[in-house]
Amino acid sequence: MFLQEKLGDICERLKALEQVSDIVVWGAGLHTCKLFEKTNLLSYGVKHVVDMDSRKQGNSYFGFPIKAPEEVDWENVEAVVISVPGKEAQIEKILTEQLGNRGLHVKLYEEWESSPFYRLYDETVSGVRYLGDYDSWDSAKKECRGYGDAAIIDKVSGSIGRVLDGSAAWERDGYLFYKQKYAYQICAAILRCAVQNENQGVRILDIGGALGSTYYQNRNYLKDIKKLEYVIAEQDSFADYGRGKLENDELRFIRSTEDYTEYGSFDIVLMSGSLQYIPCDKEIIRKVRKAEPRYIILDRLLVSDRNRICRETVPKEICESSYPVRIYREEDVKDFWGTDYQLVEEDISSVPEEACFPDGRAESRFYVFEHTAENIG
Repeated sequence: MFLQEKLGDICERLKALEQVSDIVVWGAGLHTCKLFEKTNLLSYGVKHVVDMDSRKQGNSYFGFPIKAPEEVDWENVEAVVISVPGKEAQIEKILTEQLGNRGLHVKLYEEWESSPFYRLYDETVSGVRYLGDYDSWDSAKKECRGYGDAAIIDKVSGSIGRVLDGSAAWERDGYLFYKQKYAYQICAAILRCAVQNENQGVRILDIGGALGSTYYQNRNYLKDIKKLEYVIAEQDSFADYGRGKLENDELRFIRSTEDYTEYGSFDIVLMSGSLQYIPCDKEIIRKVRKAEPRYIILDRLLVSDRNRICRETVPKEICESSYPVRIYREEDVKDFWGTDYQLVEEDISSVPEEACFPDGRAESRFYVFEHTAENIG
């Protein structure tokens, strides 16, 4: 659901006020501010603004003095607009049972809706969007172009070329950046492993690492690591391009369908903005556990309070396309690796991001899991 669609729904609900002259708006926060800005609520007969927060009471709010509930003569109030998302049922109970109001109570959301309207995507503003709630990966895929689209490979390979010739500092998903910015959380985890190995080498498997986005972004920061080996596992078209055009003494490419253990042991398995885009994610998790790296690093992973399959749309100015994407329950992410691994670090991701849906939100997180065995490999 887009912002415009929900605003239309709210305006329809507000039409119930057309024949009402004594209206109270409950809630003197950001939500009411946005209502006044985006709807015609102020064109109705609003007489009072009420809020239960004593710190707000007595202050002026859009020309209305903010009142405590007990300051209002509720017998004469014909309608109340409840402008506190997620607490509508609670406030309506107060109105009827404690304050004795028998007027019209205008609720702006269904019980299942938890996101304020102004946090939904504005269809007039270009940007990355997460849309829908699909029953299966295949049903979402039918409405997407996909990461394997030839135009995307051309875009990413062209951008990597600009990084290699020095025209750009780094790239991500084909989008060029001209000022250096390291992913410090990832770098810190890699350097910790290097110290533990007494700087005798670090082997990294980057699953879904495109054509080396994270490698090229951070290689200068990691240049003092001796014997750095950076292996990228990607879908066939990317792996084949990387093998033919980009491999060097540190960097190599393999197909993601291959058995990772055939390439020796790895100190680190990194998945930065990739696990949620892989159709067979459970198979990848199984293969990672079989490989038994010392560390598993997950970055730019969208998590929420429930599982969801949705569709990510990317605007033309970045690399126009769309992909199915999973949003995981955070508890499930922590259980992926079983008792062999313990969570040693978690934080917001190296690229903070939020996805808002009518019934909830997701945020991008960073995790580091360490193998519990004393000796690995």
